[in-house]
Amino acid sequence: MISFTIHNCRISIGFLFLAVFTAFLLCDASNTAVFWIFAAAVHEAGHILVMHAFGAAPVEMKFTPFGIDIVKPPLLSSGYGRDALISLAGPWANLACVMLLYIFRKSHVAFLFANLVLAAFNLLPIEPLDGGQALYSLLCAKYCSDQALKIVSVVSFIVVTPLAIVSFLVLFHSYGNYSLLAVSIYLIFLLVFKKGRYE
Repeated sequence: MISFTIHNCRISIGFLFLAVFTAFLLCDASNTAVFWIFAAAVHEAGHILVMHAFGAAPVEMKFTPFGIDIVKPPLLSSGYGRDALISLAGPWANLACVMLLYIFRKSHVAFLFANLVLAAFNLLPIEPLDGGQALYSLLCAKYCSDQALKIVSVVSFIVVTPLAIVSFLVLFHSYGNYSLLAVSIYLIFLLVFKKGRYE
């Protein structure tokens, strides 16, 4: 684990994250990895900017094999509407980037695609993706935390199950297209290893 502090925010980078990141770069046959990295940076910047706007600067950023966890100050974590906006800020930042690229005619296809995919993927109502966290926050305004979590878990299962089935069908009918299957496996791992973690 590599740890350091920037402006009172602790940065923790796990060795498994570095291994996955290195493998991603080495397997990048299409030479588009840099666009995905920039799109991910735009995504996380969206979260951080909105957190700062609400006076809730992050206290820690954890780089894990499953993504980047941004930890809010515990004393500023109340306010379900605000938490939902913070969760949705990442995908909105990606969509705003797409709009700006289109308006100014700076339409590099790979960068546009990376931003669109990241936005659409993270808006899925699956815990603990941004869409799932936003759904959880909104449900907490009406239900208790445990009940809201159960609802999000059911919605997550309803979304992931058909996606996993479709991914196997695509694999068998496309002669080795593993992309959708990889996404499904990733989502299942998220549900298993990060279940109930809303940071």
